[in-house]
Amino acid sequence: MKTSLPPITRTALTLLTITLAILGRSLAAEEPGAAPADRLAVSAPGTPRPKIKLIYDGDIGPDPCDFTTLSLLHEYHRHGLIELLGVAGETPDPYLASTFSIYNQFYKNDVPIGAYNPKTWATTFSDAVVNRYQKAAREGCHAEQNKTIFEKYGNKATKTADDVVSPVELYRKLLSAAADNSVTIYAAGQLFNFPALLKSPADKISPLTGRQLVEAKVKEVVFMGGCFPDSKGNQFKGTEGAEWNWWAFGNRNTTKYTLETLASLGKPLTYIGWEQGIKIPIGRELTKRLGRNHPTTESYWLMRHVDPKATELPNDNPAYDDLGLFYAVEGGLGKYFQQVRGRVQVNEKGGDTWTPDKDGKEAYITVIPGQEQELRKILTDRISGK
Repeated sequence: MKTSLPPITRTALTLLTITLAILGRSLAAEEPGAAPADRLAVSAPGTPRPKIKLIYDGDIGPDPCDFTTLSLLHEYHRHGLIELLGVAGETPDPYLASTFSIYNQFYKNDVPIGAYNPKTWATTFSDAVVNRYQKAAREGCHAEQNKTIFEKYGNKATKTADDVVSPVELYRKLLSAAADNSVTIYAAGQLFNFPALLKSPADKISPLTGRQLVEAKVKEVVFMGGCFPDSKGNQFKGTEGAEWNWWAFGNRNTTKYTLETLASLGKPLTYIGWEQGIKIPIGRELTKRLGRNHPTTESYWLMRHVDPKATELPNDNPAYDDLGLFYAVEGGLGKYFQQVRGRVQVNEKGGDTWTPDKDGKEAYITVIPGQEQELRKILTDRISGK
């Protein structure tokens, strides 16, 4: 027999149902390991973002944005927004592997590491490139940033270059184990790893060549590099008209070969130019939150030549690489960013120009005017784990 409830009872039950539904969603958002709700703020309401399988390819040091990006990678990994498959170093720095390892220790992760070893890096780097890298580090900021961080934060469990595989071996292992069209690469530095990977032959790791692995496994590549719409106006000195990352310390055709090859494979390529990160300075509030005893904080002190006894950072620093990572993971087109589709042309020295094409598979990203302050706050929150 079907009976009717009085109006007041129906109203009470409706309110109870709504309350329980809201409470249920709230509790679900706070489950251990779940990402805080604000981390999905750029997603459509109620639409969970799929976890991104990401490989980070970068130079660590001397700029603090390299270290803030490492912190952000580990926070994203910890909160489940990405599966950080591995980190690949791309510069001839004997302590780069140790910095990656120190961040694994700080954040209690075990992310696979690939880095160059001084004993064998001559197969990738000429003496001229090594000398330019060391000269640029000495004249531009702190000469041995990774070494200093290793001496301060390293311990017996910290890995060194002798304990990790080469970047190309790491790439081949990670890509061969991945599902087809599943891996995002975020590249924020010189692009030395890409020619070596793309030209790598089939081996015991995989019967596919490096080019075939990239074609089969990589979904997209996001770069922090270049200057858009062209690099003629960049403010770097001594880089022969190229943006710092794409100059590749004077190694001819490194960037040109990389981008042309990836484009020929039909991979979506997105660029966040140097001119965007300079709009988003961060650091003073961030280092207060992280505390003085943190390698990311240390990087600011070293880069800015701050008195070791100082308790506060006097200046912010542009969020070049961390801004690009934020876009790669959380998106934000229409809210924080706009894009220009087209094709990039790169000369042998790494200088770039742009040809617009609304149907192009390449795009560069710009910050929407008026969103700078909010992005500063968001990045500071994300990097500090708030």
